[in-house]
Amino acid sequence: MYKTNFITHTVKRSCALIGAGVALAALSQTSMAACTYAIESEWNTGFVANITIKNDTGAPINNWNVNWQYVNNRMASGWNANFSGSNPYSATNMAWNGSIAVGQSVTFGFQGNKNGAPAERPSVNGAACGGATTSSASSAPSSVPPSSSSVPSSMPGTSSSSSSSGGYTVPANNFAQNGGVENNLTNWGSTAATVTRSTQDKRSGAASALISGRTANWHGITFNVGSLVSGNQYDVAVWVKLAPGTPDSVIHLTGKRLDDSDSTTYNEYTRVSTVTASSTEWRLLQGYYTQSGTTGFQHFIIEGESTTVSYYADDFSIGGQAASSSSSSSSSSTGGTTRKFIGNITTSGAVRSDFINYWNQITGENEGKWGSVEGTRDVYNWAPVDRIYAYARQHNIPVKAHTFIWGAQSPSWLNNLSATETAAEIEEWIRDYCARYPDTAMIDVVNEAVPGHQPAGYAQRAYGNNWIQRVFQLARQYCPNSILILNDYNNIRWQHNEFIALAKAQGNYIDAVGLQAHELKGMTAAQVKTAIDNIWNQVGKPIYISEYDIGDTNDQVQLQNFQAHFPVFWDHPQVKGITIWGYVNGRTWIEGSGLISENGTPRPAMTWLLNNYINK
Repeated sequence: MYKTNFITHTVKRSCALIGAGVALAALSQTSMAACTYAIESEWNTGFVANITIKNDTGAPINNWNVNWQYVNNRMASGWNANFSGSNPYSATNMAWNGSIAVGQSVTFGFQGNKNGAPAERPSVNGAACGGATTSSASSAPSSVPPSSSSVPSSMPGTSSSSSSSGGYTVPANNFAQNGGVENNLTNWGSTAATVTRSTQDKRSGAASALISGRTANWHGITFNVGSLVSGNQYDVAVWVKLAPGTPDSVIHLTGKRLDDSDSTTYNEYTRVSTVTASSTEWRLLQGYYTQSGTTGFQHFIIEGESTTVSYYADDFSIGGQAASSSSSSSSSSTGGTTRKFIGNITTSGAVRSDFINYWNQITGENEGKWGSVEGTRDVYNWAPVDRIYAYARQHNIPVKAHTFIWGAQSPSWLNNLSATETAAEIEEWIRDYCARYPDTAMIDVVNEAVPGHQPAGYAQRAYGNNWIQRVFQLARQYCPNSILILNDYNNIRWQHNEFIALAKAQGNYIDAVGLQAHELKGMTAAQVKTAIDNIWNQVGKPIYISEYDIGDTNDQVQLQNFQAHFPVFWDHPQVKGITIWGYVNGRTWIEGSGLISENGTPRPAMTWLLNNYINK
């Protein structure tokens, strides 16, 4: 995950952008620097602003600060600086951005609350700018503040090189999977902005990965290689090219470990290579990365010094010893798992400390449902969802979002809106979730839409009879790298044909189907397999067992049903993953479906799972 001190209750409405004036101070430099204040985004109750100090003097600036005070507005959180005070406020440089070379610049930002007043233009004290500052409105679209802090534009690296040579030879032991972007965007993702599979330009094969919509230098393309062996050196390379008509710009290749507990440092980042990229030819980023530190490896990042440049990446490779557990499965936004997962859900709104002992995929039981996140219109409560993603990123497991659109547990205030207003709110909800969690592996986009279950009447009111397709279009637009799932209740056993008809009608709008698999008690292995085979044969989409449980306080009944059903799920080539719906006695949706006691004592079905699947 990316380090952040953003508040977890954020407000969304997008409004017009404005500019403001501010003065800055560079403590160790008495000459004037060029200082610019830009409003990045604004909504009816808050704003995000960036301050840039550009050294237009003849000598380096060493250390800087800025001080300002509001009348009604208040700062909520910030990034890329050390902040103190509670109005007035002070921002000073961090260890990595205190020195500004001649002609270079430093940018830091913050989020503020308006408190019922307009966004203010505070007067800021500072010697370096001499009170003479400029202000600008960002060209970036208004948006919800991101959930992660900015990554420094440069940081020390243990190994680095730069190359535009075509003479590089990919190592024979290259273990990057889908480095050529041939299998959709598997293992490709982004820290922010939008990554798509593009056939407009490619170094080889049929496609490349294209990032667009960047508004900060840390917005980059990610590539997931799985786990790396501590102490081992890896030969890492990727080819990059700028979008047509773009002036030459610097692109970096950076290795990133999982965040450690120290939020004041960026030791997790190692610069591997730097190249000046061009829009007229493919150029090589190649260098050496050594895995070290106290946390595991997360991914490589291809990022640009320019905050807005769009660029392609292709032919990613990594040579060296792959970790034995490396299967390129992680919380990558692509959801590119190559081994079937066995996942579970949160327990009473929390992630138990023993979760990772059993499960390698996580779904929020209720935390990510629209009604839980936005019970009050335009006020988001992200905190419980943030905790899920933080845990998943720490342990390198994928998250499935549950659920975008459902006829139950949706905000009650939707009932008072017009069709046009409802359509706008649906799009905002999907957009803002995807913006905050771009590394979501899988999404239950629409839940229980079969007539007679709980279809979302508000979505049909907003979009008409093709509402399912429209919702999936929005999910594809804002979460382009996630697996988009049509999920429904007990379609293995009941309303089986109705679900097949519904899924077939959606065509290529959906990526996969979710089979909840509650209430299968008493079904034989042959019956379950026949139903799954029929769904695959008629719909032709990958299958996820999304909510499996057996509710019975009789241990042997539960065990016998697990022994009948689970091997069918595991062995079926079209079932890509299995999520069990709860595992702690007394804290599951269906009574008697728990697998362990509160203190961790397993029931026989759990012991069987551990011995035959989880610990294999």
